[in-house]
Amino acid sequence: MKRKTAFMLSALLMASSVTGCGSKGSTPSPDSSSAPAGNTHDAQEVVSDNGNTDESSEEASEPPTKHISPVETVSAPQGTQIKVDQVVSRDPGNNTIKIPLAHFIEEGDRVESFTFIIYSDGGDIGTFKGGCGISVANDCPSATDAYWYQSEDFTAPTQGSYGEIKWNVPAELVDYISDGGEVLFGYWWGNVGSVRLDTVVCNYTRTRDLPVDGTVTQPVGQVLSYGGENKSVSIPMAGLLPENAVPQAVTCNVSSAGALGKFTCGFGYTSGAGTYNAPDTAVFTDAPNLEYTWFVPENAKVLAAPDGAVTFGYWWSQQPDVTVESITVKYSCEDGAPPPVQQTPAAPTEPVSGGEDFRSSQEIVDDMIVGWNLGNTLDSYDTGKTGLDTETGWGNLKATPEMIQAIKTAGFNAVRIPVTWSEHMDGANIDSAWMDRVQEVVDYAYDRDLYVIVNMHHDDYIWFTPSEEKYDECSERLMGIWAQIADRFRDYGDRLLFEGMNEPRTIGSANEWMGGTSAERSVVNRYARDFVNTVRASGGNNAQRTLIVTTYGASAEEVATKDVIIPNDPHIVLSLHYYAPWKFCNGQSTSFGSSEKAELSARFASIKNRFSGTGVPVLITEFGCVAGASDETRAEYYKHYVSTAKANGMKCFVWDNGTLTGKDSFGIFNRGTLEWNTTILKGIMEGAES
Repeated sequence: MKRKTAFMLSALLMASSVTGCGSKGSTPSPDSSSAPAGNTHDAQEVVSDNGNTDESSEEASEPPTKHISPVETVSAPQGTQIKVDQVVSRDPGNNTIKIPLAHFIEEGDRVESFTFIIYSDGGDIGTFKGGCGISVANDCPSATDAYWYQSEDFTAPTQGSYGEIKWNVPAELVDYISDGGEVLFGYWWGNVGSVRLDTVVCNYTRTRDLPVDGTVTQPVGQVLSYGGENKSVSIPMAGLLPENAVPQAVTCNVSSAGALGKFTCGFGYTSGAGTYNAPDTAVFTDAPNLEYTWFVPENAKVLAAPDGAVTFGYWWSQQPDVTVESITVKYSCEDGAPPPVQQTPAAPTEPVSGGEDFRSSQEIVDDMIVGWNLGNTLDSYDTGKTGLDTETGWGNLKATPEMIQAIKTAGFNAVRIPVTWSEHMDGANIDSAWMDRVQEVVDYAYDRDLYVIVNMHHDDYIWFTPSEEKYDECSERLMGIWAQIADRFRDYGDRLLFEGMNEPRTIGSANEWMGGTSAERSVVNRYARDFVNTVRASGGNNAQRTLIVTTYGASAEEVATKDVIIPNDPHIVLSLHYYAPWKFCNGQSTSFGSSEKAELSARFASIKNRFSGTGVPVLITEFGCVAGASDETRAEYYKHYVSTAKANGMKCFVWDNGTLTGKDSFGIFNRGTLEWNTTILKGIMEGAES
């Protein structure tokens, strides 16, 4: 069964249908409407002709027929906005920027246009002259080069120091564009030497065949103000949807007093299983109202629960206030449309003793000043050495109490101890001597009142991979490792934190450092749940220990952060690694000025908007730069990085691999002499204290 439904910006949905799910066969009562406080409207209900047939008269011995949801084709205009905040100059070699299309679209989406929002440093941009390009399939007749289409140069008006540069993608390219390519923005000429590409909006059409058992519309009547505290609304699904329903598409009907112009908003879903926040959405319209449809992604569907709620945030338009008039939800019954990812069994629900006085993860992050990584030590692997000797296999000295005391004396109050486990295992069991050594190093820091993070580090190079084919095997091993670690440290207090994965990714893949694929990101979320459930089930203080989860590759890029699922637990922290600006961090560039600072500020603001500003504590567990620039410039980098992260609610851990000179010289502390690069140390501490 298939029906064609078009959700257009100009059309308003007023009718809805709802049917019960599974064997319950009931419809929500109008009296159980879950609109926000003060809303007296009831949900509109009509029994759908898609409902289940009563088969109670069949013989009891016949097995029940599995419910299959009817399929409905849903098509809707979409707009994804990402923050770029990078300077593009007129100088050849620095006058273009490429952005992965995966940041905007998914496979099957039909791209229509890109709008590039630019600013100058205050000067009048004047008439913009530039060009755009986009990756296309090699058989595209309109390609201007292999796998590429480059537009003709074009001009566009700007408004003083601000401009919206729109590029309509030629219709003949649409069938040849996929999410694996890139889009290019080029600045050839204007009245200013450079412009800052602030954000990019991609407008496209998405069409999906969705399992739909019913549709329900709920009046909301909530006024939102982008400049005030009431900029978002949470709409409970209880009473609106059947108990075991899975939302498939959500449409918000928004009105205002005048033309909206560029309208920016965000959707999300939260339940007892976790929270998902979608990337920002942006559309352009001269109308005072619109409808926008959010296709609920798989990583949000797996959170579907009776206590679930859809969230809608209003970020910007030409109108200070808008009214969310109604919400329309298309849903499937869970047994008719099983979640696409296998759910990990939940941790035992019976009370687990221990951790009664543990602080929340937010309180712990707030109390951290700045952290330091004991890099390339217990995480060393493939060294040609065995047993405890691998600790020095990458050239560093064995960790000592004196080293850790020097870390504390310098002003750090947290230490991250990366550990690679798989080379120290006999089958499924961790070597007792290795576990003892890890505990000994942990105690060096823990006994000095420092926060300590223990993780599973370079195992991703040896056996750990986020693929569906390897999931069962890797999950079993992951849980086995963490069960043993959790048991060894079960009685430690809340200053000991566990980090389940370091940079989970597919080594050598095309998307290894680009946020991975949707399927890979989904598997990383399942590993995170396995890790959390395993530790929580281990008893002792692990019941409330702060646990750290991460994105694919620990990436801070939006393509990765948009799909991460944060377990709904007051003792969870999100870890990100953010070596940026990359050319400065790896030594290719020795300049750290206004454009580099702007790049950091934009990314941290984006992370705050999605996580640290919405109740999800964030740690940047790795960052740093090699000895390419002068010590003074590097010190300014560390100071700005740490202070900007702190201003956005995050704390940082400096990556120190013990290498003081050369290509990979992230070291700032001489572990032999216990001496610091005092210039850089001063910058770090000034940033932490600001």
